[in-house]
Amino acid sequence: MKISVVIPNFNDLRISRAINSVQSQTYKNIELIVADGGSKNEELLAYYSQLPNVKVNIEKDNGIFDALNKGIALATGDVIYLMGSDDYLSDNLAFEQVVNKFNANSSLDGVCIGCEFFNEEGKIIRTWYPDSVSSKKIKWGIFPPHFSLFLKRHLYEKVGPFNYKLYNNIAGDTVWLLDLAVKVPDFKIDVLNAHHLKMEYGGASTGSKKAVIRQFKVVADYAKRNSKHLPAWFLLSPIRTFSKVFQLKF
Repeated sequence: MKISVVIPNFNDLRISRAINSVQSQTYKNIELIVADGGSKNEELLAYYSQLPNVKVNIEKDNGIFDALNKGIALATGDVIYLMGSDDYLSDNLAFEQVVNKFNANSSLDGVCIGCEFFNEEGKIIRTWYPDSVSSKKIKWGIFPPHFSLFLKRHLYEKVGPFNYKLYNNIAGDTVWLLDLAVKVPDFKIDVLNAHHLKMEYGGASTGSKKAVIRQFKVVADYAKRNSKHLPAWFLLSPIRTFSKVFQLKF
């Protein structure tokens, strides 16, 4: 089983940490793809030139979700895993044990690991360890972290690419997961909370109160558009936002 890892990037030297955490995995049947949006940083470009067995696609894009789409299109693995350029894996056994999950149950469509957010000082400020992942939960606003999902290729083929144009790159991962719940309601995703992804806090969705409000409105609008598929569309965005309060570390 080959795992295709797609990392979008634009002038971020922290990607070396992400790549190191992937290349240090004990499981070695990995395809690593960097979808770079046209970086000009000379130090970064020199780093790229020294990477063994890494597909680096440098091409102007329209943001993170466009970059992810381009990386997914290049992927040839049985399983696709997306991660941010400022993220890294908790340990080097994560991929091996994810594959063990898939091998133990051929009907699985995906495996979800945990997620921990840390600030600039390295302090953990939020943890996200789903106890289960299901279509029903997503339709009620209980989402897994997308960058913690190892998904078989056919799910991306059935759901289609991230629709980044609809809301100008806001909440593209949430919209995709809602589409997954609607288009493939019987998917099977197991949870492996012995490992997690470490994410540096910030970005278009979580970097500020303004960004959180903007994301709330996008998810609410998309839920309304697809209300016929949801049990209570007007509750989905509030539940999704409120559930994150319990993930915070005070």
